Amino acid sequence: MFKKLLAGLGIDGAKVDFIVNQQQVELGGVIDGKVLVRGGAVDQEIDEINIALVVTSCYKTDDGVKNVRQQIASGKIANKLHSKANSPEITIPVQFKIPYNIPISTYFTKYHFETNLDIKNAIDAKDVDDIFVKANSPVQVILDAVTELGFKPKPRSGEYNGKCQQFEYTPTQFMRGKLDELELYLEAHEDRINLMLQIDKKTRGLFASLADNLDLDERHVFVTIPNHQVTSPGQVATYLRDLIEREYSKI
Repeated sequence: MFKKLLAGLGIDGAKVDFIVNQQQVELGGVIDGKVLVRGGAVDQEIDEINIALVVTSCYKTDDGVKNVRQQIASGKIANKLHSKANSPEITIPVQFKIPYNIPISTYFTKYHFETNLDIKNAIDAKDVDDIFVKANSPVQVILDAVTELGFKPKPRSGEYNGKCQQFEYTPTQFMRGKLDELELYLEAHEDRINLMLQIDKKTRGLFASLADNLDLDERHVFVTIPNHQVTSPGQVATYLRDLIEREYSKI
C-alpha cells in the first residue's frame, strides 16, 4: 500500500526517457529516436504516452519584455500500456516530423521535447529534452544572402512573438545611411518561401519623428520564392539588392 501511495505521488513510479538520435534537425526534417518506459515499484496503468515539441522565446514591446511558450506539434505514440513492477524497460521507436513553417532556434528562441506518461491515479511522469531546430537549405541561403549584402543582425534579432519570428538588421555597406534597419520575416514551406521585408528609411529633420510615428518612412514588401530558385547566397543577394533599391525609391 505504501509503495502505491509513493508511486501515485510520482516517487518510485514508472519513468520515461526519450532518446533522440540527433540533437539538431532542420525545418521539415524528421527526428529519429526511441522512448524508454521503465517500470516502478508497483504495477501501473499508462493510458497514453505523448510527445510535444515546445518553443520558448521572448520579445520586446513598448511595455517591456514578454515571454512566449507554445506547443508547436504533438503526437501520441502509445496507449493502454501495463507497466509491471520492476519490469524490463519497454522500447518504443519514434519518428517525429518537424513542421516547415516554424521559427528556427536562436539565442532567444529555443525548443525542447516534452514526453509525458499519462498514468491513471498518479502524477504523470515526464521527460524534457532540448533540441535545436536549424534552417533548411533555402532559408539558410536567404539568411546568408542578407549577410552577404552587409546587413548585421541587431542584438535581439530572432525573437519570436508567438505568431512570427523577426530578424532585424542594420546596414553596414549596402544602403548604409539610407536605411535605419531592415526587418525580415520568413515563412518556409516544402516547395517555397514566403518572404516579407520591412524597409525602414532613415529620416532626418523636422518631420522625422512625425514620419516615424505615422510609418511614412516604412515599406512592406511580400514575395514568394520557389525553393528551386534559391540556388546560392550570391544569386539571392543580387535579387534582394534590386528588390530593396526598387522599393526604397517608392518611400
